[in-house]
Amino acid sequence: MNELNKVFESVAEYFGLLAEPTRLKILHCLCSEERAVNEVVEAIGLTQANASRHLNLLYRAGVLDRRRDGAQVIYRIVDPNFADLCRTVCVSIASRGDMSAPQREELLRLEQDLGAGH
Repeated sequence: MNELNKVFESVAEYFGLLAEPTRLKILHCLCSEERAVNEVVEAIGLTQANASRHLNLLYRAGVLDRRRDGAQVIYRIVDPNFADLCRTVCVSIASRGDMSAPQREELLRLEQDLGAGH
């Protein structure tokens, strides 16, 4: 059971990364292409410090990879499971009947965008 507990702890950490809306927005932003930090900041409307904090957390967790291009740091998704999981959950939520039409349309657009990268 100890080995199984370790697996459950790892899974909880994995899902914990998705429990923050800002990180979901970052994954959405990076799903179709790699981007520099300043592009993520602009696309999502975050402060540089906030974006860097979340990007670094996702990088340390092995979800993102990064590389330097001159003075810029470029991030990309390396774990496609995250994008696939987000897409699956978005489709499920968008298909629920308790959402307004605009909410459902926005989630379906998100699903299409997430699908475009994989």
